[in-house]
Amino acid sequence: MTEGALTLETNANHSDIAAISQFLNDYNADQGLVYNPVPLSVFIRDQNGVVLAGLTGSTHWGWLRIKLLAVGKANRRAGLGGQLLAAAEKEAIERGCKFAFVDTFTFQAAPFYEKNGYERFAELDDYPAGEKRIFLRKKLQ
Repeated sequence: MTEGALTLETNANHSDIAAISQFLNDYNADQGLVYNPVPLSVFIRDQNGVVLAGLTGSTHWGWLRIKLLAVGKANRRAGLGGQLLAAAEKEAIERGCKFAFVDTFTFQAAPFYEKNGYERFAELDDYPAGEKRIFLRKKLQ
């Protein structure tokens, strides 16, 4: 092992973070699991191209990972979130995915995902304090 200096950084540069990611990807590849996520984004825009709602995530290893799904305040409860989710799931199925997963919080969208067929499989208590981080999954049709 090479000697090195330990540093703690609050604003690490992108190339250093990329190096860590590459270490992990190399290890995964040695285990026969190449991590090569394909980005997936869905947007709903107004007539001027302004984003009203959107979803970002990726597909890999037969799964859709939903990273972000949000609807602007003025357009909530209009069914846009369901449209985004359905479009992302459809694309994921076309990419060969059989499952989807997402995490959210008790103060965010857990009931929305459950209404759309997702089931809770884990919870992290007191993250943030007094709330829970909720992990959900769904078998795609």
